[in-house]
Amino acid sequence: MPVRPPSLRAIAAFEAAARHQSFSKAAEELNLTRSAISHAIRTLEERLAVDLFTRTGPSVMLTEAGRTFAGRLRLSLEMISQAFDLSARTDRAVLRVGAPADLMQRVVALGLAGLRTSHPDLDIELRAQGGVSDLLSGTVDVVVAQGASAPVGLQARLLAREALVPVAAPGVFARLPARPEEVVAAPLIHCPARPWGLWLEAAGLDRMRSGEALKVDDLACAIELARAGAGVCLAPRLLVQDDLRQRRLVRVSDIEAYLPDGYWALWGAASPKAELIDLFAERLRHALSAPPEPELQPRAA
Repeated sequence: MPVRPPSLRAIAAFEAAARHQSFSKAAEELNLTRSAISHAIRTLEERLAVDLFTRTGPSVMLTEAGRTFAGRLRLSLEMISQAFDLSARTDRAVLRVGAPADLMQRVVALGLAGLRTSHPDLDIELRAQGGVSDLLSGTVDVVVAQGASAPVGLQARLLAREALVPVAAPGVFARLPARPEEVVAAPLIHCPARPWGLWLEAAGLDRMRSGEALKVDDLACAIELARAGAGVCLAPRLLVQDDLRQRRLVRVSDIEAYLPDGYWALWGAASPKAELIDLFAERLRHALSAPPEPELQPRAA
């Protein structure tokens, strides 16, 4: 016997409360009382036998079970919306891509090269700071994200794995270092997000004192400082590959420290734009697998 689904009122109450992280705002949006929202969500929790929210006074926050349920519910609502969207076929020529700003500038742009040339009827909308929540809400069609694995419940394609490489502006070294010890003896730019200890381990070195250290808590800023000639920065290879091609930066060692993180293309399993997304993801995967920079500069004898 088929299981009867929850009431649409309970589903709407939960979706609004999860989106706003507030029962009061959900009540205002749905023109209900806060107690009605609370009662509807409590009914869902009893049916699912889990707590969907933690309640601290007037504040509420999704539990882990609540976040999982919200993700599945948004995917289901997206499918329902698409079923009623009679213009979905004409919208296939629009691809909305979301990604954090740094990935948008230095990773996503690679997948766009030539895509519009081969598809002149294609409109592309880029949403900086777009994440999985935007994908689930239908704001974007595909998201490019960085992580050790892909979220459950989404279509995913691994685009590339990441490695850390030491880079500096041309001219920082009279000649490129011949040994790892020479790299860490130079002025280093330290960023907690990408600690030098990872590279030292890959180079077979113990932790050691280096030259004067410049510390910065933002990776994009650390890379910018390296471009300005402030020292050697340990940077994700894919994020600096355009700098390396344009010779704004040079690699000062061929040793890389590999990370468990990868770049992923994520999209909804029921997306009507799956073909277009697949094409975009394949172009981006191919672009990221291309040689990222010219050979290291010859070292002086």
